[in-house]
Amino acid sequence: MSQKEGSESCQSGYKTGTSEKPGADKGLAYYPISDLQFDVVTLVCEKSKALQAYDKYLTDAQANEEVRRVIEEIKCDDKKHIEKLKSFLGNC
Repeated sequence: MSQKEGSESCQSGYKTGTSEKPGADKGLAYYPISDLQFDVVTLVCEKSKALQAYDKYLTDAQANEEVRRVIEEIKCDDKKHIEKLKSFLGNC
């Protein structure tokens, strides 16, 4: 099998920049997930990192109950958002 044949068999993902399936424009790169899937995965990842940071912020805010409550609220909201986003992963 030539290098060209091998690379064509790997083009089973979506066209960069769109959610169109491959085949329309051979000049564009192909990836195994759509832009929307990538965006959702990225959001889950970044919000998960934020959850870790909130623990540090809560430690820093020990002396200020009002700030702690706001950080806890934000953390709780982000957990809910992560769960919602995860539910979309199989559907986008």
